[in-house]
Amino acid sequence: MRQFVVLLVNILVALSLVVVGSSRRWIGASPRLASVLAVLPLLNAALLAAYVFGEDSYRDDGTSRWDAYRSPGGALGAMFVLSIALMVSGAALLAYSGLRNRTRVFRTTAFTCGLASLLVVTPTIIGFSTN
Repeated sequence: MRQFVVLLVNILVALSLVVVGSSRRWIGASPRLASVLAVLPLLNAALLAAYVFGEDSYRDDGTSRWDAYRSPGGALGAMFVLSIALMVSGAALLAYSGLRNRTRVFRTTAFTCGLASLLVVTPTIIGFSTN
């Protein structure tokens, strides 16, 4: 059940960022207020970290998903690190460009961060969910 909540929040964050990044209307009124959207990727990263390092409900013996699903030679650990790095760097760029009134950078970053959320974070969540 937890994986559906994390996946749903990830998809909502991704779609929100893609919509904001592809529309001029969302940022035109107040670019500084738009910098509040930097919270969305941070929320996504925090939920992903809590989910991955939380207890695996399938095993139900205190083992974290990190220990249960990450294989030593596999790509899941690297995908997790890449997901967190992309979300944190995207949040920093969103905050910077929003505060500096750089709408083109803001829109590009929002769109790219939304796509990264769909294309990198989603498979990471699924990878840590499959038994």
